[in-house]
Amino acid sequence: MNQNPRALRLLHAAGALVIAAAWAPGALAYTANVMATVNLRAGPSIEYPLVSTMPAGAAVEVFGCEENYGWCDVQLGPDRGWVDAAYLQMGAPSGPVIVADSGVVLGLPIVAFTFGTYWDRWYRGRPWYSRRPYYYNYWNRYPHGRPPPPPNMRPPILPPRPPVVRPPRPRPPGNRPPYRPPDAGRPPLRPPGNGRPPGDGRPPGGKPPGIGQPPNNGRPGTPGNWRPGADRPPPTPKPAPGSPQP
Repeated sequence: MNQNPRALRLLHAAGALVIAAAWAPGALAYTANVMATVNLRAGPSIEYPLVSTMPAGAAVEVFGCEENYGWCDVQLGPDRGWVDAAYLQMGAPSGPVIVADSGVVLGLPIVAFTFGTYWDRWYRGRPWYSRRPYYYNYWNRYPHGRPPPPPNMRPPILPPRPPVVRPPRPRPPGNRPPYRPPDAGRPPLRPPGNGRPPGDGRPPGGKPPGIGQPPNNGRPGTPGNWRPGADRPPPTPKPAPGSPQP
């Protein structure tokens, strides 16, 4: 039976294309469930733009993960991007497992993130596609995403700041108030003895005059040493007999 050589070549080329498509990276997809609400990013790092937010319980297609199974290339509906593998759960013979911990056991392929072809295929028309050069430079610096900080990393201890010493405010000459001693302007202190003069106000030698009895013994116009009969006038002497009358 004669066969057309051209037809055979076409048949062989079609078979080769089918085999290549079957073995091409990303041709086979696995199904995983989202454990909690998580963001779908445009690259394997939180520094890349947000593609969409996937709700908890959503079933996504997994096309592979980066080395160490930190980020996985997934698709939910028309949105394609990268998600943290710690949020993906898949079924295993022993039960559901986390992709980040059991990627080798699940047999997930290792895929690389090629920025140019990936962005040109999936993100043309996105509002942040205009910043492609910026994210391209980021991908060149961190092809697998920015590495996390080492554990128990503490911020550097900065030396204490020196105290702020403010200079005294200058005063114009000649406007200073006159100097006053510390006690100036204060009332004089009370003398000892609760303000009483020494000796309780009594003159030396006894009571002050007139204390205990009224002056003039209660009689007006008489001296203080009045005696009975002292206010009587002296008797008029009688003239001698035979003397002339006044």
